Amino acid sequence: MNKKLLILPFICSLLTAQTVQPQVMHAQDSSHQRHYEQSIPRESTEDKVISSTAEASAQITIMVTLQATSEMTSGRHNSTASMSFLDHNRIQITEEIARGEGEHLKTLLTMMELKKDKKSLESIQHHFDELIYLKHNDFLDKLENLVT
Repeated sequence: MNKKLLILPFICSLLTAQTVQPQVMHAQDSSHQRHYEQSIPRESTEDKVISSTAEASAQITIMVTLQATSEMTSGRHNSTASMSFLDHNRIQITEEIARGEGEHLKTLLTMMELKKDKKSLESIQHHFDELIYLKHNDFLDKLENLVT
């Protein structure tokens, strides 16, 4: 009998209950979508190339400016630009010294205003074992002594 009493209120609640209709919400303001689309970084290949070219140009400009400033104030060839270039390209420069030629090595010699002729490159190559273990300042000083 207790079970029938429990079912009766349940049936009554079903008879009086209303059906819940799902609601679909539509955005009225399209500015949210435009704002979202603009917040996504979209960089084309051309933009990436331009960006990396601009960055490289800026780094070269800074290096040349630092070199000129350093040479004017100190009168030494071991400028900040040369040190930075050596720091970032030491492995390539070392490999090129072993070969007796190379773009990185010639660039460093140009920055130091040293000769890049065949005789100078051979002299540097001949002293490879001495150069590879030197710290940056000593390395640049040794190059200067070998080429001048």
